[in-house]
Amino acid sequence: MKKILSLLLLLVQTAICEPSVLTEGDTAAAAPQTAEQSQVPANETDTGIDALFTNAAQNGEGVTLEHSNVPSHLYIGEIFPLTIKLTPVEIASGNIEYTLQSEEGIRIFSPTPRRVVKTDGVYDTFYFLVQSNSVRLPDITATVTSTGANSNAVIGTSLMASTLTPPATFANVLADSFKIIDYKTTAYNQESNIVVFTAKAQRCNIGTFSLPNAIKQGFESKLPNVEESQVTYYVIIPNTQQSLEFTIFNLKKNRYESISIPIIVDDDTVSTQSDLSPTDARHTELKVGAAAILGVIFIALYYWRRKPWYLAASVLPLFFVVFTLLPNSSVCVKKGSPLYLLPIKNGTIFEITLEEENLEAENQVGDFTKIRLDNKKVGWVNKRDLCSN
Repeated sequence: MKKILSLLLLLVQTAICEPSVLTEGDTAAAAPQTAEQSQVPANETDTGIDALFTNAAQNGEGVTLEHSNVPSHLYIGEIFPLTIKLTPVEIASGNIEYTLQSEEGIRIFSPTPRRVVKTDGVYDTFYFLVQSNSVRLPDITATVTSTGANSNAVIGTSLMASTLTPPATFANVLADSFKIIDYKTTAYNQESNIVVFTAKAQRCNIGTFSLPNAIKQGFESKLPNVEESQVTYYVIIPNTQQSLEFTIFNLKKNRYESISIPIIVDDDTVSTQSDLSPTDARHTELKVGAAAILGVIFIALYYWRRKPWYLAASVLPLFFVVFTLLPNSSVCVKKGSPLYLLPIKNGTIFEITLEEENLEAENQVGDFTKIRLDNKKVGWVNKRDLCSN
């Protein structure tokens, strides 16, 4: 009986010990393999993290935006600049696409910004036109087109714009400067004169220019530009008026300025308002004088040195003089043809012929011929309105 109990006790101990031994053995055998396997995923994990950081660095190649200038005071009708500073320079100086949104009371006047690159950043300036008293500047973001990276957003602020209370002579222009660079007055008819002038303006919505109390007025040419606009303008006024006066608002000086053009009627039968045209022939007299002097010099040299080629050389300038001074020819103008104030495409029509007429032709500029009417008015007719015969 004791032997049987001893045998059973031995079996129980063996059953208890074998799982422990087997487990330890399996663990010992598997340990190197586990360690070996743990090294591979660790390397793979490190590689993935590096890739994530690399992508993050690439996507971080964007620009940082901040306001460089914010206007402190605005007027309705004013064009104002808004400058954004971008950094870093090496990225911002590339191609940048802007998104402007949520602005109020203004409209963009120059969608392409003016760029200035400095050592501390890139400065892009937009121009806006103020349209109402309540103004909110736009929220602005930028995108680097080479990488697609987006910048931070510059949030627009709210401002109040003032309404001007101008004098009766106000020409509806707000500008940093407005200068008359040329002008001319000719008789339009028995009761009125026509004044044509060219002006230059800076930071100005020149398209709103309008003179009060004019019989008739309009643009002959218009080159709008934020930095400097240029216009050629005509106005018909009573011939009793001694000067053409109007007022503009100077944004730099923050005050009204009066501009006066003296009325001096030009009685020259050759020169007309075309002298202000971009394609004018105002230097004709100088050309004739220079050609005449040159011809005389060649003739003098011929008599001095007796070389025939001097005499031949004098023919061309003298021919130019004779041709220029010949009496004006006449042209046939079709019935219903528009007569223009200046030789400019889409210029102002001041009269239409009621019948086919033969009129004196004085000059030609491009497709236009300057003609003189029977009532002594001078205008320009397009070559398409001339009779074919």
